[in-house]
Amino acid sequence: MSDYPRDLSGLSGPELVRLLLDATNPPPTTDTERVEFFDFKARVFATLAHRDENPTAEAIAARARSDRDRLLSRLEDEKRGGR
Repeated sequence: MSDYPRDLSGLSGPELVRLLLDATNPPPTTDTERVEFFDFKARVFATLAHRDENPTAEAIAARARSDRDRLLSRLEDEKRGGR
């Protein structure tokens, strides 16, 4: 389980950005770590998009969810023995 906070609602924009930057130091190295990172990134940008009605932030959140889902799919394929 990651150390990323679940509830982001009480954090300011700069606090969210700081958490996101901290999440890349050191960068995630395994697919599992990357899944957790992309999930967190999606939640950060979805929070920003919701607060500011920012379509760019929503697009970034959607891309992060897509990256997360792609990695999850690959991990599932590897579990089943495929590649």
